[in-house]
Amino acid sequence: MKQQLILVPSTKMDTNKKDDRYEDKLIRFGSKARVNLNLADEKTVELWPSTSTKDRINRSRTLKIFKAFASDLKELKNKHMSVEDYNRAGFVTTKTFEYICGNGADGAKDVWISQSIDDTVIGGDPEFILIKGDGLVKYANNVDDFGHAGQLASDGPLAEIRPDPSMSVSEFVGNITKILRTHRKTKVITKYDWMASCCWLGEGNDWGNNMRKEWPVGGHIHIGTPAQVAAKCKGDKLFERSFYVALCKILDELLAIPAMKIDDKKESIIRRQRYGEYGCYRTDHGRLEYRTLSGMWMAHPKLAAMVLGTAKAIIDSFFHILEAKNFDTDYLNGGRDPKSVNFFDPKFNGWNNVGIAKDMGAIKSSREMIALLNKYEMKYTKEYSAGLRKTLRKLPAYQHHAEQVDGLIELISLPYPKLKKIDCDLKHTWIANKEFII
Repeated sequence: MKQQLILVPSTKMDTNKKDDRYEDKLIRFGSKARVNLNLADEKTVELWPSTSTKDRINRSRTLKIFKAFASDLKELKNKHMSVEDYNRAGFVTTKTFEYICGNGADGAKDVWISQSIDDTVIGGDPEFILIKGDGLVKYANNVDDFGHAGQLASDGPLAEIRPDPSMSVSEFVGNITKILRTHRKTKVITKYDWMASCCWLGEGNDWGNNMRKEWPVGGHIHIGTPAQVAAKCKGDKLFERSFYVALCKILDELLAIPAMKIDDKKESIIRRQRYGEYGCYRTDHGRLEYRTLSGMWMAHPKLAAMVLGTAKAIIDSFFHILEAKNFDTDYLNGGRDPKSVNFFDPKFNGWNNVGIAKDMGAIKSSREMIALLNKYEMKYTKEYSAGLRKTLRKLPAYQHHAEQVDGLIELISLPYPKLKKIDCDLKHTWIANKEFII
């Protein structure tokens, strides 16, 4: 649960040099404040300065709870602070205060505090293809004045969008919409079609030859790591490895496999021979860059919300369940080290012994996952949709994203001919507001 407290810089903490007290990692409370803020049984809390996603990413800090100094409490009382404010005050060093509130900040400040993992941050950098009037691909990195840097730019031959991340799916989709509609670089690509895709199998390129080309198109999702988990990862590499592997596998089973139905089967198989295969992720800037999804979720804002909302339900549930298990490493890896055992190898058959995978209903063996995902040996039956619906509705965060989760399940329950009617032209869907197929 998140709530607001009054953060107060403490000169007493600044000058406390005891060897067993690294004050910059602590927050101190009076006994009444701990009770009032429901922190009596808590050992750590996360603080951040505002509801801004950027502040949550860049200025959050996890701190251990200690008893406040009597001199700090007395000084606060002498400032004639109201009883209500006094009972929600916490003390930190000046260094910690300025990190959270900004350099040059002084005096007491209202900040956010949570004793549990609250909403997680989601971002991404999905790609799309530029198509010329003759139906051939225009290399994005050959478009004058387009460039590689910025929120709308080239990533090799593909165009890429890099919206601001958010804790809200609707806000993140809105950030994508704003870029596609208002970014100055849209003017230099106006004459091309902007196409969402899984893997473009077009012929030729903008140099005029007709050699066949294949472009895997990425729908990368970036998953912010909550401060408590980031601190644990920093000090425990086994936990870090286990954490990323387990989260990727669960997303592959509960999100990538259902989302794959909107991919063309041929394109999907070709794409995952080169990129986006089972277990495709990397860590970047302390976050998970999840790479298994294709760029097809960019086809329509409603589709994007379905995929991202389902991702958010899975991600938030993962963190909440892990927190309830006190971030136990064995719960993430079943007692095995992903450094010595390749959990994504077809020979690995131990996902049913991994606690968090079992509790989230994602225990298919790696051999089965490779067949279903990489080779598209997946049958989207009514029984599969019903089972997935049951699994996702059990997740702790389902209720917060029920509309998007149920929408995705409804979508993948449609027959393939209906799905083929999805318009992949971003100008039609994101700019002109064309209706989605459901």
